[in-house]
Amino acid sequence: PLIRSPCQSRMTRTLPIERPATMPLALIREGLLVLLLAVVTGLLVGLAGLRAPTVTLPITALKLDSAAISSGIYARETHPDGYLYRWTSGSAVVQLRGAFNAAPAYVAEVRLRAENPSGPQPLTFAIQGRDVATVTPSADFRTYRLLVGPDAALDHELWLNMRTESFVAPENPRPLGLILTDVDLRPLLAPNWFGALFAAVGVGVLGVGLRVVGVPMRERSALVLIAGLGLAATAAIYRPTPQSYPALAALALSTIWLAGWIARAAPARIALAALVVLVAFAGVIWPSWLSDDALISYHYAQNFAAGHGLVYNVGERVEGYTNFLWTVLFAGIITLGGDPVAWSYILGTALALALVLLTYALGSRLANAAVGLLAALIVATSQSVLLYTARGSGLETGFFALLVLAGAARYLTAERRPLPLAGAGLLFALAALTRPEGVLVFGLTGLHLLVSLWVGNAPGHGDTGTRGHGDSIGPPSSLVRWFAGSLVPVSAFAAAFLLIFLPYFLWRVNYYGDLLPNTFYAKTGGGIRQIGRGALYTGGFALTIGGPLLLVSGLPWWRDWRAALASWRGYLLPLTLAYTAYIIAVGGDHFRGERFFVPLLPWFAILLADGLVLAYRQLPGRYPLLRYALTGLLIGAFAFAALLRTAPIDITIRGLDESVWIWREIGWWVADNGAPDASIAAEGAGAPAYYSRRTTIDMLGLTDRHSARVIVPDMGAGVAGHEKRDPDYVLNIRQPTYIPQIWEDYFGGASVLSDQYRLISVLTRSGRELQLWERRP
Repeated sequence: PLIRSPCQSRMTRTLPIERPATMPLALIREGLLVLLLAVVTGLLVGLAGLRAPTVTLPITALKLDSAAISSGIYARETHPDGYLYRWTSGSAVVQLRGAFNAAPAYVAEVRLRAENPSGPQPLTFAIQGRDVATVTPSADFRTYRLLVGPDAALDHELWLNMRTESFVAPENPRPLGLILTDVDLRPLLAPNWFGALFAAVGVGVLGVGLRVVGVPMRERSALVLIAGLGLAATAAIYRPTPQSYPALAALALSTIWLAGWIARAAPARIALAALVVLVAFAGVIWPSWLSDDALISYHYAQNFAAGHGLVYNVGERVEGYTNFLWTVLFAGIITLGGDPVAWSYILGTALALALVLLTYALGSRLANAAVGLLAALIVATSQSVLLYTARGSGLETGFFALLVLAGAARYLTAERRPLPLAGAGLLFALAALTRPEGVLVFGLTGLHLLVSLWVGNAPGHGDTGTRGHGDSIGPPSSLVRWFAGSLVPVSAFAAAFLLIFLPYFLWRVNYYGDLLPNTFYAKTGGGIRQIGRGALYTGGFALTIGGPLLLVSGLPWWRDWRAALASWRGYLLPLTLAYTAYIIAVGGDHFRGERFFVPLLPWFAILLADGLVLAYRQLPGRYPLLRYALTGLLIGAFAFAALLRTAPIDITIRGLDESVWIWREIGWWVADNGAPDASIAAEGAGAPAYYSRRTTIDMLGLTDRHSARVIVPDMGAGVAGHEKRDPDYVLNIRQPTYIPQIWEDYFGGASVLSDQYRLISVLTRSGRELQLWERRP
């Protein structure tokens, strides 16, 4: 029912009648064209492997902000002789995630010299965690070249480690190793024949698939051309990233086929295909990342798959997650032998593409194709959406957004029929199992259903948003008639929801012993300060989605509020406003990109697009070309500005991503060297727990019942989710075996820990040197 808008369904397509004798010739011409496009696409994708970019660690720059993660390399300095350099510690590591997704191998070029006062000291190079060469650098600069190939155990990562004897200079108390001026990772260039074959076959299959669903020949050719150009262009700019190119290409091609099937107008098909390429390869165009919070869920899934129950620490029943369905999904992936991190990128991209298509379908159904396409453009170019779906994160945000959007779509097209309403209730139940806010959306929808039945004007299939000024809401029925007429549809809607949600709710209360997830207690309790933080958070989101332009969404209400209230707008606008009030009340979130607003974005996009289309129709029609040009310029500028807002966000997520992989190595070291009953205290509670598989004390309380309920005097003034702390409880009650030095300030510094702990230096699997506080016997 979401395929065509009502106005589109009344239209008929006039096709030229072709003689049977000419049909084979047309098919041959089209087949040759698709074959040519497939071959050209394959060649371009294959030859793109000959221009993979060199990854340079910017030693001479102020910050090491390249794609490579480094450790043991100090800040930039200027030598008395005038050149720029950086000191290393005794162990320096360069790590490049997704390196072998972009090239088969690399030549690492390192320019360095030694200045150890004790004389020349051996320097050991380790590649992929294994020692490969030992040299003795001199006081003069030398360039060392090493061939670095992939290691199946490391997936697609590159590790390069340099270890030497360190020293401490009187004027420089840091442990010093070597002087670096250049570190380059040069890919070995070779044609990507596998990618070429994959792209060529994929483009050919797309052409056949579009014909099967009845897309006209010219539009088929255009869609195949867009797909081919998109695959070739993204292969040309492809860089080291955890996103697999074949997986992204397969998702892009299949979604372009879906777009050709769902959309009916040629401009919509072509525009959607272009948006699909942008969204599918967002993780290549911009940096990908993984949130440490995602690994908390994966650790619950890990324990569940291992038979320990849905727990963070074995034997401790604390609900430190708020995404039950997402966690269970990844438990299934782990049980089947899949890597949850790799699958999180694939699922994130698939969810982003589904959000774009469903937004278009719903907008077209509720209003018209122009509203649907403009709403899809807003969603596809939102960095908030891309950041938490196609660019990674590993969080459940995109999954929840898709479920509530599908539930709202099913509700708006149900026409009071019990079976479709039951479908909407089921979708909202799945949303509630994915995020607690699903209960809020279900409750608001149920309230709207009751009110719409009372006034006898529920939005449905016939509501195209085209009511005139004279239309109004019908008079209320009698209470008895309203009750009788509401009983079946409301019961169907509520019963479907409760059938799924009620057993889950009773189970979790019995299993964990709390009405609300532990994270609720860890993140809330700030009163007016918390509300103020939420208001600032909401203001930041409003600016990113258009700021004052949002006022256009109220244009239908200004013209005739009664007609607007009786249409689908009377559901979506109150729903977004109520949900926004909830976000303000809980104080927002600490992640960049306004994560909490991602589920609302498709609703905002449809409302905003509806207002923009209505405003466009009010413009003078005397100069249509000028009107088209100005409108296109405005929309293009809006979308371009939305995409560009990622620049300040990228700096933050690069730092978060680097932290996750360093914390992973802490977990690995504890797994390799710690006793089975060893425990570790962590502020980043995801990666250390998931990779160590040891008891982990979450110092911020997300997965710890005691810390989550600590009373903080100025709660709400700090960073959301990082305010509740109890150092004495962690140190003297939980007594962790290991405390990473990077988190010693939580306890007040080294002087507080030194009585019960000793500082040890460890080498991780990559050769990275880290310091841990180890509890004394």
